[in-house]
Amino acid sequence: MDKKIDYSKIYSPSRLKMFEQCPKSYHFYYLDPVYSKMKNELKKLPHNIWSFHTLGKAVHNAITLFYHSLPPARTKEALKSYLQESWQSEVRWNKKPPLGQWGGFKTLEEEREVYGEALRLLGNFFGSAMLEPEIEYLPTNDFQRSIKDYQGLITSLDEKSDISGKFDLVVRDGDALHIVDFKTSKNEDSDQFQLRFYKVLAEANFNKPVKKASFCFLKTGNQKEFDLESEKTEAIKKEIQEKIERIKATENFETKSGKLCRFCLFQTFCPEKEKVQKLVKETSAVDYSDDLPF
Repeated sequence: MDKKIDYSKIYSPSRLKMFEQCPKSYHFYYLDPVYSKMKNELKKLPHNIWSFHTLGKAVHNAITLFYHSLPPARTKEALKSYLQESWQSEVRWNKKPPLGQWGGFKTLEEEREVYGEALRLLGNFFGSAMLEPEIEYLPTNDFQRSIKDYQGLITSLDEKSDISGKFDLVVRDGDALHIVDFKTSKNEDSDQFQLRFYKVLAEANFNKPVKKASFCFLKTGNQKEFDLESEKTEAIKKEIQEKIERIKATENFETKSGKLCRFCLFQTFCPEKEKVQKLVKETSAVDYSDDLPF
């Protein structure tokens, strides 16, 4: 199946966001004939593995396991065991905890601290979670093959482009759908485009209208719900197409240096490497947004 898919024509919210954040990084990641082929190997290098990414994946996967279990087993105590099962390194699947550098941790104390934060996030999740929703869509619990979720949702946007993405949870709300997206970042600025994009993707795959979507911010337990019933699907499609056409029409992929340079796989190849290296030295871990597009 994988060989038949033309990934170059598939756009997701994170792919579109990367272009907006830094066109040069986008070019390295998706278009450059040399560097784009290096990204999977670069991701495996210890200095490109980040503890916040390990935390985010583990929390999301624990929530997925929570909803894969039967309702009577959806307890706060069970979430602890699901977190243990989800505490994995994406580059060394067989590595047993502690993950150390393969989870982005410099010391055992740091890993314990981040694990404790993951438990707190899951506690906030449980405090506001829908315990028995009517589930329309849930990601696979076979985390090593999660790419199949992305592959299974690929939808044609037009003759030249496809779209796809990864839902955290889609539940039925009467005859309509409610998209739920869990956030582990401290930033609660709302990227409503992501939810509107998901409205198009969900309606195409599940043949039901999406009337609302929610962000669940696990650091605070806050939730933001958005009414999407009045959003016209065709208008959103047009907006997505315009973003894609803007990328395709770009000839000079400029560098937008900033705090996120610290987490870019390609910072040592950047044409503004000296400026980027200075920024990296000045940026601390508290400056990032957990929801990086790379």
